[in-house]
Amino acid sequence: MTEIIWPENLIEEIAYRRCIIFLGAGVSATATDSIGAHPKTWKELIVTLLEDCKDNLSVNNLNYIENMIEKDNYLFAIQAIFDYSDSGRVSHFLRKEFQHTKFKSSGVHEIIRELDSKIVVTTNFDKLFDDVCCAGISSCAERYYSFFDYRETPAIINNIRSSTNVVIKAHGKIDDCDKLIFSAKQYHKAQIDYSEFYQLLSALFLTHTVLFLGYSLQDPDINLLLQSIRPCLGEPSPHYLVCKHGTPAPLKKLWEEMYNIHLIEYGDTYDLLPNALELLKDSVLEMRENRNIG
Repeated sequence: MTEIIWPENLIEEIAYRRCIIFLGAGVSATATDSIGAHPKTWKELIVTLLEDCKDNLSVNNLNYIENMIEKDNYLFAIQAIFDYSDSGRVSHFLRKEFQHTKFKSSGVHEIIRELDSKIVVTTNFDKLFDDVCCAGISSCAERYYSFFDYRETPAIINNIRSSTNVVIKAHGKIDDCDKLIFSAKQYHKAQIDYSEFYQLLSALFLTHTVLFLGYSLQDPDINLLLQSIRPCLGEPSPHYLVCKHGTPAPLKKLWEEMYNIHLIEYGDTYDLLPNALELLKDSVLEMRENRNIG
């Protein structure tokens, strides 16, 4: 497999801390527990949630949801589970999966922290990246981190203007499970109730390069996000999404034309992602050293 080639302009944007890093479920999937198991993929999570809630569903609704999962239409599957299941059971399931987790942060989380982006946004509910940031404060050259969600726009803005590194939990914090954004209807309600947050996201996309890590083109979280800020994505400078090799050329072209997002493929298996990110980190740190970027 040919070694990944990171775009020079992306390396420069990260080195000068003009790049926002977006973290998706694929980054969390690099974590492991004591026996080497990984967190669930999106599909595995939805299948498990459906199994937990299926006794509340009619045969027709169950068949519909299973059909949506089979076709990778995760947004429709999630929404149907929310519409026809007990909301308290869904909340309990999310707490069990993300709040009381047995998984530990991975080397990928460490590399992302070492890239030292001023702003990291994550659609993940877990605290895996948060834990790495907090554990690394004493050894990270006086870098400190503040954590906010979509309801705290004024605080986000104030901290972006400070020396603090900002981690934005775009779909909420697992400690406040009732305020998590998980379904399409919840997302659209948040856009109305917290419109200033999505205006801020749009502004960040206009003024920064964005690097998406841990997303596939079918992930519901990234699709919801991009639909809401699409008018802000058509600028000359591209954003980037890192994914496995094998995305069909027409789909790549569609994402470039619709969202101005260029795909960077790192290899055929997820196991190659850490090495690819290590190369990126080395290039960024070398540029910072050569150009005396603090």
